[in-house]
This record gives sequence, structure tokens and C-alpha cells, in this order.
Amino acid sequence: MEQVATSLGKSATFFSTPTALFVTFDGEIKSTRLIRVYPCDTNLGRYAELFDLQRSIRDDALATEDAWQRLQEINLSPNGYHAVAAIASYGIAASCVGVLVGGNLSVAISSGLIGLLVGMLVTGLTHLEYQTHLINVIAGFLASAVACSVQAWIGPSHFELTTLSALIVLVPGLHLTISINELVTQNLASGSARLAGAMTTLLTLIFGVFMGYGFVSALTVIPPSVAPIRPTLFLSLLVAIPIGLGLAVLFRTRYRDIPWLVISTVIGYGTMRVAGEFFSPFAAVWIASVVAGVFSNHVSNRLQLPSAVMLMPALILLVPGSLGFSGMTKIMLNQDLPSGIRLITTMVLTAVSIVAGLLITDVLAPRTQHPTIDR
Repeated sequence: MEQVATSLGKSATFFSTPTALFVTFDGEIKSTRLIRVYPCDTNLGRYAELFDLQRSIRDDALATEDAWQRLQEINLSPNGYHAVAAIASYGIAASCVGVLVGGNLSVAISSGLIGLLVGMLVTGLTHLEYQTHLINVIAGFLASAVACSVQAWIGPSHFELTTLSALIVLVPGLHLTISINELVTQNLASGSARLAGAMTTLLTLIFGVFMGYGFVSALTVIPPSVAPIRPTLFLSLLVAIPIGLGLAVLFRTRYRDIPWLVISTVIGYGTMRVAGEFFSPFAAVWIASVVAGVFSNHVSNRLQLPSAVMLMPALILLVPGSLGFSGMTKIMLNQDLPSGIRLITTMVLTAVSIVAGLLITDVLAPRTQHPTIDR
């Protein structure tokens, strides 16, 4: 925004948090303004269009009136894909993540079906303008209750992995990583607010999961979960492709950017799996974030795209939200405080590893533009 203001010959200073934007126009008396904003879903399509508009203002000296008209057109453009495609993406992503986390066939199928239910629930309640945290509680309850029911009455399964996979789109791992990045780069107010928001989202999801588990366990005895089985590298890369396609829909990516999004998803997760064969988990995550960041910055510089189009999907399978989810599950469902604290600590250290990789990325492959990864 500072670059746009400078290009328009109107120097200004901006200060942002996830819920407020302060704007001060230099040289004007009483010129500071407060704009109240609200967190919303990721929309990489509009973000890319705004990126192109910024470039047109800077390079093509686009007039203010024309830029404003273009901004209105972007704001009025369709907000993503059809609801049916979005709901299907919830199911596809959930089923494929069920494979990645080591679930058996029952976990993969049930997590996909529950993911569809979660997608319908989130889409419907969002349309009815329910509060986000209330939606998280209801979604957590639904996913946990159905997953426990499958394990109790249908066949061998792993309700924790099933619930995690079904809710993976709602788990705030990316928000957590962004908040750590903002804290590291001294954006303390925004980073602290975003960290608090991510932890609140995680807690509301876990509360819903706890209620769903308690509801089913009060009706019947839930049998022990089957042991997870780590998928092969080939299978992991194979299921990463539909995950990338699902993320393209959920992130509302432009059609022409989808191939790059899928490629970056496969590169990010594939690098982590290969590096994990030779290095520690934290080192593998760091290496994957560096590779994904360098690739994203290089392609974005060549194609004049915002790096977030490729970087966000690449990081989504690296971010540690699932660790925090599992840690809180251990504490609330299993009363296993040491294991829960260990997993939560691992979550934070994993986020730090990703942020360290991104900082190195800006040195190895600096961006010609500096778009911010945000929601």
C-alpha cells in the first residue's frame, strides 16, 4: 500500500493488525484514519488481481480514476468457485490427508465423507453469517462424533487421525506460522494478535472434538485405534496432487495459476519427505521451506505473480497445525499431559523452522515485489 501511495504521488504510512488498519497521509493535518477490518478466507485470485493492479499503477502510471474503477471490478468479481466445488474440495483434501497421516482404507474413506459433511456445514453456516468460532465448535463436534461412530460400529479405524483429516482445512497451522513470522520480523502487534487468533481457533476446534468424543463414548465403548502406517513416497506424492487441486479451489485461485499451485504443493511436501530420510524432522521442514520458497520466488519473479500463489499451498502441508491439534487431543481426550505438551512444543519449533527457512529464502532468491502472505 505504501508503494501504491508513492506511485500515485501521495506519500502515506500504514499500520495494520488482523482487525484494524491505520492510515496516515503525510503532510496533512489530522489525516490519520482508522479502518475496521475483519479476517476473511484466503482468496488468492483477488490477491493476484490486486497484485496486477499494483504493478499497473507503478509501471504503467495508471490514472487514479482508472485504478479505482479496476479496484471496484475486482471487489465485485465472483468470490471463488461454486459451492459444490468447494464442498467437494473439503472431502478430497480430507481423504488424501488421511492417507498422508498414515490412516488405513477406513480412515481415508471416512475422513473424506466427513470432510464433505464439514464442507457442507461450513458453507451453509457461513452463508447464514454464523460466527467463525461457533462454526469451528460445531464442525469439531460433527467430525469427532462421526469418526468415533465409525470406529465403534463399522470397523477398525483411528478416530483421531480421521477427525484431524476431516478438519484439516480448518486447523490454523498457516495462521500460526504467519504469526511467528510477523513476530520474528518485529511486527509485534499483528503477530501477537494473529497468534492469539490461531490458538483460539485451535481451542474451539478441540472443544468440539472433545464434546463429540464424549457424546459417542457415553453411548458405547470405543475400541482401540489401529496403528498408523506410513505411506510410501510414491503414494504420498500421488495424493499431494489432488490435495493441491483441492487447495486451489479452497484458496480461490485463478484458473491459470492452478498448475503452479499444484506443482509447488508436490515440491514442498516431496522435499520434506525426501529430506526426512536423511535429516531430523526439524531440518527436513527447514529444507522444504527453503526449496519451496526459492521455487515460489523464482517463478513469481519470472511470471510476475505474487509468490503467495505458490508459497501458501507449498507450506500448507508443512505447517504444524496438525501437531497442535494432536497435542491438545492428547491432553483433553487421553489425559496425557506430557505427550500433549511435547507435541505442542514440537508445533512451535516446527513453525520456527519454517520461518527460518523463509528468512533464508529472501536472501537466496529475493522477490522483485514484496506481497504479503495474509488472509
